[in-house]
Amino acid sequence: MASQGQFWWFTPLQSFAVIGTAINFGGSALQSPLIMPMLQLPQIPVQHAGTATAYLLHNSEKFFPPLNGACTLSNLILTITAYVNRDSSVVAAAKLPYALAGFALNMATTAWALGIMVPMNKAMTKHAETLERDSTDEKAAKELRRLQKRWQGLNYGRAAIMLAASITSLYGLLQDGAVVRL
Repeated sequence: MASQGQFWWFTPLQSFAVIGTAINFGGSALQSPLIMPMLQLPQIPVQHAGTATAYLLHNSEKFFPPLNGACTLSNLILTITAYVNRDSSVVAAAKLPYALAGFALNMATTAWALGIMVPMNKAMTKHAETLERDSTDEKAAKELRRLQKRWQGLNYGRAAIMLAASITSLYGLLQDGAVVRL
């Protein structure tokens, strides 16, 4: 339900958080089952797979982290506003737990990315650069393939957090002070 009165802006901000986390989830979810397996095909020479992996990771970093940051900020603004007004507004009180959960899940996505994914991204890029210089480097080739497989599995974890953030934010968007029956 749309927020009204002094909290009219909750609806567009929550809508952005829902759509943004859904886009983030979609991008991440497509990388693991579709893109990364293609880059691991034995028919693709490892140096080309490395170059394509590095390109994918570099360009993903230009779009997805800022989008997650904007969603995190949106949920933080909603959480603070809902918390401050929880006693005087039924809408703020109803939306508070969902805004807080959305914020926490966005922060978890950031922590997962910075703590797990970014170090792997850097390592894969390093091995890709090594393979560009010397396509016969077996050690770099094996390590790149191992990291691609590991990245693929761990990216599902990040995607699950993003999906939870999107669903939580959607449910919060539907709150208008009464329990919404879906």
